[in-house]
Amino acid sequence: MGNAQSNGVEREAATGRHGGLPRLQAITEGGRRGRGGQAKLPPGTTKSLPEDWPYIEECLDNVLLFHQLDKGTQRKIVQEMYERKVTAGEILIKEGDTGAAASELFVVKDGEFEVLERRHNVNMRVNMKQRGNCFGEVALLYNCPRSATVAATQDSVAWVLDRDILRYYVREVTVENEGEVFLNSVPLLASLSREDRVRLLQALEEKVYDRDAWVIRQGETGDAFFIIKQGEAVVYQETEQGLRKVNHLFKADFFGERSLLRDEPRGASVQAATQLVCLVLKRDKFTEVLGKRHLEEIMAREKSAPVVTTRLMRLQAKGMPPHMPAEVLLKRKRKGKNGTDAWEVVRARGHLDEVHSLRATSSPGEKQSNDANTLVLTEGPVLGGGAFSRVSIVTEETTKRSYALKRMRKSAVVQCPEHVFCEQAITRNTAHMFCIRQYASFQDKYHLYLMFDLMLGGDLMDVLVAEAKVIKRRDSQGGWKRGCFAPKVKMLKGMDENLAKFYIASIVLALEYLHENDIIYRDLKPENVFIDQQGFVKLGDFGFSKVLEHGKRTYTFCGTPGYVAPENIVAQGYNNSVDWWGLGVLLYVLLTGRQPFSSPKTDDPMVVMRRIVNDNWPIKYPPYLSPNAKDLVSRLLERKPLRRLGMGPSGVEEVRRHKWFDGLDWDALHARKLAPPRKPKDDSAKRLRELVDTERKQRKEPKESSEELQECEMVFAAF
Repeated sequence: MGNAQSNGVEREAATGRHGGLPRLQAITEGGRRGRGGQAKLPPGTTKSLPEDWPYIEECLDNVLLFHQLDKGTQRKIVQEMYERKVTAGEILIKEGDTGAAASELFVVKDGEFEVLERRHNVNMRVNMKQRGNCFGEVALLYNCPRSATVAATQDSVAWVLDRDILRYYVREVTVENEGEVFLNSVPLLASLSREDRVRLLQALEEKVYDRDAWVIRQGETGDAFFIIKQGEAVVYQETEQGLRKVNHLFKADFFGERSLLRDEPRGASVQAATQLVCLVLKRDKFTEVLGKRHLEEIMAREKSAPVVTTRLMRLQAKGMPPHMPAEVLLKRKRKGKNGTDAWEVVRARGHLDEVHSLRATSSPGEKQSNDANTLVLTEGPVLGGGAFSRVSIVTEETTKRSYALKRMRKSAVVQCPEHVFCEQAITRNTAHMFCIRQYASFQDKYHLYLMFDLMLGGDLMDVLVAEAKVIKRRDSQGGWKRGCFAPKVKMLKGMDENLAKFYIASIVLALEYLHENDIIYRDLKPENVFIDQQGFVKLGDFGFSKVLEHGKRTYTFCGTPGYVAPENIVAQGYNNSVDWWGLGVLLYVLLTGRQPFSSPKTDDPMVVMRRIVNDNWPIKYPPYLSPNAKDLVSRLLERKPLRRLGMGPSGVEEVRRHKWFDGLDWDALHARKLAPPRKPKDDSAKRLRELVDTERKQRKEPKESSEELQECEMVFAAF
């Protein structure tokens, strides 16, 4: 949701007199799927020449993602680059371009380019690029609008590096060099030594399945185990009502591991959702490589009471309820042609299990409206919006209870459906006092909908803006003057430490719950922490969250610049360590009103991310921070994940026991028996009026083609 339940427009106070933080949009690499090495060359281009490879490598040495790769991988990437001729006057990059037009980095081979930025409706030249210069680096990290226009001033040639090519080799080489991480991520094989895992990797066979092909069928006797190398798959189970989707699998997910142990019928069917590449391990190969002893030990361990209990708890925590069709009627006001208000009814399809749970909240004897399988919602004011979504208040007709309804345009999220399905599955099964809960999900022709707890107290960015102030403090950190002789300087101060402690401790409990259930959050920031009417917080916007079992790593670059962890940026795999890093950034922001990596001030996300990954770049702490607060932030912002607070043997207990939390009653907080130190201010009416005006100006009618709508319908058929 980004800032979905609060003002999507930057507050004047956030960017004005306090010099504070603007609201930032989360990002993900997204983009085109299914593309890898040996990609087809675009028309009118030629492959880079072998004699140019050493020079290109030298030019790319300062590029963040390229620099941290080994020489062999760098050479593979350079070999996939191509030359593009650009005639004098031709625009190579256009400011504001997104998608395929914003996915490439360029290195000048010959000629010259001018860089233009539009300022006060005038294109101004801000830079020149000659032979050896690189530009467009941010495109290698994620999809965002181009920040400038680049045009050739003479006939020129540029070498081109595509984001998909770079990401392909970063990931594939990581798997080649540390391929056993795949097998290590499988609980069934976690006890194997590194040598055994390497030997098993050599026994894996690669198989390719076309889209919609069945990989395994329920009831068949299995003898092979599968790890997804590329693509996506859907898991179905046969029920009396027909096929029921029970899971959606992505890269590095696995299935069929029970077949390594014994002959038994498959418990589910797996179908390729895209072209699917799997690494396949057959039982006879497993026994041949490791012998029967390992197989017998694994079987004995899988039957042990602790393993069975853990498996049952995990299934209960993550099991998806059956999807039974139900109708949703969404009533909303529209301006008619004569200027009067008119009611519009949008029909959508949802799930009976969720609708039924809402019906169960009705008062005894209260009349049920319409059919028992129909949910009627009346849409009210807009609450906020993010990059791909809008959130409004809706009221359920029977109970008159209000909720927050998140609406996502299908065409805007169709290129990264995994985020949508993960958010749907995770929030449906989340039950924690400091996490947003989902009550229903449904869709119409153009949109997907998720219905959540209504949080009218704003978010932590609202609190920070209200609490931050400019103070005068003696600066004794520089110069020759010390103590009372040091000059007083103005500096921004965030919220009080006791107030921040209440919020941060609540988020620690939320992260503890998520990590115990194998969920990483990945986008911790003030805009994603919402406040209820009592003053308690709930972690929301699970669009970038992911189920990641213990021992696994994931590779997708996503998050918000300034908050992302070093291991996320370098794209070589990460786990829940990124959440503890995010907690450190969040704490710094709440206490100081600034991000830790934005000083000296810069608007360039690449500069910020270079600082994040640079071990020698120091974080500056204002003098008013308490020693314990500074220590907690510094230990959470440890660049080595294994040395980061929260990643040690005792996990979250390391965070809880830190001296900054001394005196906090964790049990009382968990039970919501601690009085919130700050009550939300009732300024919601004004904020809602502003949001309604903004939303009306930005409202656009759908313009998707029939082909685009057909693709959306197919991708989100199981939503």
